[in-house]
Amino acid sequence: MPEGLASDEELVLALRGGELAAFDRLYDRYARRLYGYIRRMLLDAARADDAFQEVFLVVLRGSGADAPGFDPARGRFAAWLFAVARNRCLADRRQGLVRAALLNEESQRLAPSADASPERQLDDARRVHAAMAALPEEQRQLILMKQLGELTYREIGEVLGVAEGTIKSRLHAAMVALRRLLAEGEVDEV
Repeated sequence: MPEGLASDEELVLALRGGELAAFDRLYDRYARRLYGYIRRMLLDAARADDAFQEVFLVVLRGSGADAPGFDPARGRFAAWLFAVARNRCLADRRQGLVRAALLNEESQRLAPSADASPERQLDDARRVHAAMAALPEEQRQLILMKQLGELTYREIGEVLGVAEGTIKSRLHAAMVALRRLLAEGEVDEV
């Protein structure tokens, strides 16, 4: 591709033809504005960095002949790029709101009462550890990846090579089993 000014559409066509230099030019052309937009949408540098990288991965993935991506017949590349960024930011914000609500709900539910002694808190922690140890290994790993690892269902599915829907149902079953063990209180402390 010549160094002269090429339109975004020409650069996308060149990228689809395998010219990675076209991606570099698109990146140079939009990186600063796009990152500023994403950063203002998410208000968190780390989340903005992740979203920014994911948006440009969409550009790269959409450069294949059979991959969905930018379609010049439907509008300008800049509009498409910022629409991808907006959708990614909105999804991140929804996920953050859901995560915050769940964390708040769980912290209220699991918070020790004001009159709970340190001994009671230690006893509760031992019960949880014992219940976790009593779970089958697969269920224990699912709970640990989701709760401690904070992985998404999709990420857990990728790790285990299983469909996202399967992960959801297996994790639900694991949480039901854990709650049952805690409610029954019949686990040996570790």
